[in-house]
Amino acid sequence: MLKSPHNRIGIALSGGSLKATAHIGVLRALNTLGIQPDCVAGTSAGAFIAALYAHDYTPDELLHLIRRFPGPSLLDYGFPVSSSVFTSLWYRFRRSVNSRTMRIPSGLLRGDKLYRYFRQHFKGRTPSMPYYVIAADLMTGQPVTYSNNQDMIDQGLTDPIVDPALCVRGSCALPGIFTPVRIGSRILVDGAFRHYVPVKILRQAGCNKIIAVNLYSLQHHWQPETIVHVLVRSYDILLQESVEGDLAGDDVMIIEPKVGHFSWLSTREMEHGVTVGQQAVWDQQHRIEQWLRSPATADHRHTASTVQGVCIRISAHK
Repeated sequence: MLKSPHNRIGIALSGGSLKATAHIGVLRALNTLGIQPDCVAGTSAGAFIAALYAHDYTPDELLHLIRRFPGPSLLDYGFPVSSSVFTSLWYRFRRSVNSRTMRIPSGLLRGDKLYRYFRQHFKGRTPSMPYYVIAADLMTGQPVTYSNNQDMIDQGLTDPIVDPALCVRGSCALPGIFTPVRIGSRILVDGAFRHYVPVKILRQAGCNKIIAVNLYSLQHHWQPETIVHVLVRSYDILLQESVEGDLAGDDVMIIEPKVGHFSWLSTREMEHGVTVGQQAVWDQQHRIEQWLRSPATADHRHTASTVQGVCIRISAHK
């Protein structure tokens, strides 16, 4: 058993739609190795997994959720054309509009059923560790982080999580697909537009060892079959530079499950994603353990805030 009070570990889970089941496999393998994080952060689908994990869902419980995933029944069509026409007329006859009264046109999907799905899984549970949900604010163009870490909230580094399901729903609101989410004066969309892999907030939270799980990959052998594939490919290209910036740093251990060939819409591959996530950890097991045992690099110690969290416990099989 290895116990290091000097290393503070955070786990950053990227977006990835249904590919995010690979995150569960990664968490499952890390749990088997006895690696317990100080805090977790997630973007988009990764935000849901991170929030569940912080609310004491075990990897096995998360696997059970996958096997019971309702799939298409979560889709509620939003009638975006008629909604846009109505919204346009609404603005025309309003004398004044501010961010709190602003009407938001519907996306292809309203997202109400998805919100209720998220909410039922947080009901009756309280978080046992700090966690961070990343979204993007359409009003300012800036990233927005929601957390339950009061010290970070007091410093103005994050907004408080009042409704975890609503924050996660905002982090998952891919523009044009899901209707944006309003929280206070903010209009939230998918956090992947600013931080696909939420490493930065974990540094601000005092983590000097960050395990970053990246599900992004730009396939070289790609063929467009539908207009959806074209749109998704365009989005992936825009993500490339952002992801590279997120993952830079000696304080980051990158784990990249091989999910590039998975369809972001297919529910049939979800459980296989767990297996792929586990294998990504086993493939780097020795490297991960050695990295966790090593002292934090001086180059990144100054980037961590003075916010102190729960002491990290690391026990790894030798």
